[in-house]
Amino acid sequence: MMKNFNNKIIAVTGAGSGIGRALVIGLRAAGAKVAASDIVEANLQPLREYGGEAELLLSPLDVSDGAAMTAWAASVKSHFGAVDGIINNAGVALSCHAASQPRQQMEWLFGVNYWGVINGVEAFLPELLARPEACIVNISSLFGIVSVPSQSSYNAAKFAVRGYSESLRQDLRGTSVKVVTVHPGGIKTNIAKNGRHLNSITGNDADIAKTADLFSRIASTSPEKAASVIMHGMRKSKPRVLIGGDAKLIDIVQRLFPSSYDRLLVPIMNMGAKMVMKRI
Repeated sequence: MMKNFNNKIIAVTGAGSGIGRALVIGLRAAGAKVAASDIVEANLQPLREYGGEAELLLSPLDVSDGAAMTAWAASVKSHFGAVDGIINNAGVALSCHAASQPRQQMEWLFGVNYWGVINGVEAFLPELLARPEACIVNISSLFGIVSVPSQSSYNAAKFAVRGYSESLRQDLRGTSVKVVTVHPGGIKTNIAKNGRHLNSITGNDADIAKTADLFSRIASTSPEKAASVIMHGMRKSKPRVLIGGDAKLIDIVQRLFPSSYDRLLVPIMNMGAKMVMKRI
């Protein structure tokens, strides 16, 4: 159990915005030293106010590049002398119907959302196993619990992260490394804005241009709240962390109706989405 973060060294991917940025700020406030990475180096610069080189290492990184991840892990170890945790937070969005989905778009998403997680675990695990207490946090999603239209790639990757993480936790049982799988609901971040949207979740492709606005308007949880919940899960070594009332409610519905939840949830989600679209 990581009882506190004082002087712990935590690596965070996708740290330039959203949950990743909030995690860096929250971890620094809790006394941790942080290695923060993002594919857009300029997005990291505002974080400089939260620490000098001794407490905060900022690095550009493409998490889908395994060699780059390995090099980053080595630089974090060299800079701080150790690593106590990795939060695999980097993620991208893609909206597209399965039947018309270009393979290269799916491969792009999997490179970040799935292989980025695997790359992070493989690069940091040897060092984490050498620590008296350590933690791996893998960000799945509410869409790693239920599937919805136009999100086949995102669903597939986030379900894969969930399955991989739950198996990894069992593999590491009895070691000093705890594994926390996180399932955020709607979080007010830029992931939808920066995503690729080829079809609309509403079924009306006239809404494609409004997809990012839709996700941002229905998101109910702030990145700061999400970061706080994740940090609490790390301190308590919670194997599964749900963020937001939407995630908790839909998790219950899925458990009660595992083979028919879509008949209940998707019409409600579509109705709500169409109402929001009319106001955008």
